[in-house]
Amino acid sequence: MKKTTAFFLLLLLHSCIYAQITGSKKNRENKKTPTNPLAGTWRLVEFTDLDTLTGKWIYRYGKNPRGYFTYTKAHILNLNISTDAPLKISEDSAKKLNVNLFDNIEYVSFGYFGTYSLDLEKSIVTHHVTGGGIPWYIDTDQPRPFTLKGDTLIISNHKTTKRVLVRVD
Repeated sequence: MKKTTAFFLLLLLHSCIYAQITGSKKNRENKKTPTNPLAGTWRLVEFTDLDTLTGKWIYRYGKNPRGYFTYTKAHILNLNISTDAPLKISEDSAKKLNVNLFDNIEYVSFGYFGTYSLDLEKSIVTHHVTGGGIPWYIDTDQPRPFTLKGDTLIISNHKTTKRVLVRVD
């Protein structure tokens, strides 16, 4: 009986030590790789800028803008934005159309891609732009303050810009 009790106690002690070691290892692994709260695809629902002269918010792409921001787990970024009333013209007409690039970007559509980095302590996502439709963004870093509320991502400087997105994936 004493051998059985001693064996049982030894087995129990071994199990406790094993649980402590593996639990600590899991905690260390979780601290090494924090979760990425932005990973996924986000649908744009609001894109506004404050007109500092009038104090009114401007909806450059309409009240129901179209677009998606995608942040992958591998830190690849892709975003596309379009007005809620895109141009509807034929390919032949497009060949004859003179377009002001700045006005097109400001009021019709734009997109860019690259990689991104996160500073979770400061709530800043930085877009490292490598290509796209805004030539002056290419090869630049575009830091964006953000707030995450459940499945809603708000990219805003809390003063003059506000982009609201909802998670779709």
